[in-house]
Amino acid sequence: MQAVPAKLGLQSPSGRDGGPPAAPLLSGDSIAARLLRIIFCCYFIVTVVVTLVQLAAEYKHTKERVVLEIRAMQQTFGPGIADAMWRFNDDILRGILSGMSELPVVAGIKVADDHGKLVRAVGTVLDQGVKVHAEADGHLKPEPASDGLFAEIFSQDFPIVYNDENSQERVIGTWTVYSNQRIIVKQVEYGFILILVNSVIKTCALWFIFLFVVRRYLGQPLRQLSEFVGQLNIDNLGDRVFVLNDRGHHELHLLTNKLNEMIANIKASVAENEQLYRQLQVEQTATRQLNESLERRVAERTADLVTANKDLARAIDTLRIAQEELVNSEKLAALGSLVAGVAHELNTPIGNGLLAATVLADKTRQFASNYSTGLTRSTTETYISEMTQITELVVRNIARSADLVTSFKQVAVDQTSSQRRRFYLSAVVAENIKALRPTINKTAYVIEQSIPDDLIMDSYPGPIGQVLINLINNAIVHGFAGRSKGTITIAASAAEDGWLELRVGDDGVGIAPEHLGRIYDPFFTTKLGAGCSGLGLNISHNIVTGLLGGKIRAASQVGGGTTFALHLPLAAPRHDELPAAVET
Repeated sequence: MQAVPAKLGLQSPSGRDGGPPAAPLLSGDSIAARLLRIIFCCYFIVTVVVTLVQLAAEYKHTKERVVLEIRAMQQTFGPGIADAMWRFNDDILRGILSGMSELPVVAGIKVADDHGKLVRAVGTVLDQGVKVHAEADGHLKPEPASDGLFAEIFSQDFPIVYNDENSQERVIGTWTVYSNQRIIVKQVEYGFILILVNSVIKTCALWFIFLFVVRRYLGQPLRQLSEFVGQLNIDNLGDRVFVLNDRGHHELHLLTNKLNEMIANIKASVAENEQLYRQLQVEQTATRQLNESLERRVAERTADLVTANKDLARAIDTLRIAQEELVNSEKLAALGSLVAGVAHELNTPIGNGLLAATVLADKTRQFASNYSTGLTRSTTETYISEMTQITELVVRNIARSADLVTSFKQVAVDQTSSQRRRFYLSAVVAENIKALRPTINKTAYVIEQSIPDDLIMDSYPGPIGQVLINLINNAIVHGFAGRSKGTITIAASAAEDGWLELRVGDDGVGIAPEHLGRIYDPFFTTKLGAGCSGLGLNISHNIVTGLLGGKIRAASQVGGGTTFALHLPLAAPRHDELPAAVET
């Protein structure tokens, strides 16, 4: 592999070597044009905001002046309106209102008596909240609806006060002067035009000033710089130092100096790269030879690994077969122990039932003998009483035997198959504990169960029972070793949505810290050679994490007992299985 030096992609402004021609001075993408647009946009926004503020201030000031003029009418026209109202002289009142309506700030005038009844109106007024127009004859007609921006009216109310001959002031009504936004706009219209013309002139002047300044102090120097850069080529950097034809010392002069420094550094880098290229060719030759040697060694090692992998695969297959045989033997041994215990447990109720049946046969023969010689009332009542007791004894023992057989049958079916079904966890745990009772009753150990009765699972009761039996046997064999009594606690509670936690704990000797991390390893046991295979917890771990789709963890303290926590889903993952039986 050979390295080829890259060429610097800088072309001349005339487009030689396929390069594009130089861009115009103030093209749409040039820095000068973009700078000009940004500055002008900012200035335009500021100008618009300032102009709007000026217009708003002028409008507000004019409106305040109009309001003051309206308020001043109270002194000018108030006495005349009061006198005309007092004397009921409608002609004088109409003349005063007509004269007031000619004022530029007045849109309408309304006069009402002290009861609020309209007396006289001129122009546009509000009557009961509705905008109306007063005709010359005093008739009111609705004002045409107007959606104009300046159609809103505002008013100023004044009381009509008359001084009688006793110099007492009497309020005989009110008169209201109306004005609107359009009147205010007409008064400030000329000022608005001057402000807008002033803003437009200043904006245009600033545009031309910036255009000249940007072209003179930014555009021309940048074009000189771009023409120089366009003439550069990696094969001919030249010895000329670029000097900017512009007076002063600004940022473009600093950029020019950095450009000259960059050209000098490129020349030095090109020379250094040529030397490195020659060294690289020598090293590539040595690397190629080393790679060929490594390939030969890898091929030899690969052949050795293939042989070793085949031997290892055969050993793993042999170990897997041995482990499966041990697991099956472990299951059969547990089932055989279960059968022996249940058979022993069945002896008592079956023996009692047989004894009661024998007594029943003897009593029946005796009753038949008495029947041939003649029965007495007392004999019959004695026979009936004894038959009732014996029959109850037979029924009770047979029912107990049937209950044991049913539990054993369900546990045996579950233990020898992985059939999925819906079941109550408390019932499955109770059945497995009942099956272990013959073994537990021979000892002083106690099993306590605390599981809610309404906890339903859709899972595999057989594997769950096998895990429970393994954990209980583990507690008896290892946890209570050397102890005459102990308590095993089995409890369950609902965890987060769709999960439960099943805990099996004992108050035994506990597990040593150095052994706690290895308890799930196959064939690991502290009683090797004493009848323990070391597969109980390994089988339990595989069942919980595999078939049941859960997790198992152990917590133990030396002298403080051991607790196994099973985190199980209420609905186990689906596996290839027969249709599940449903327990109601």
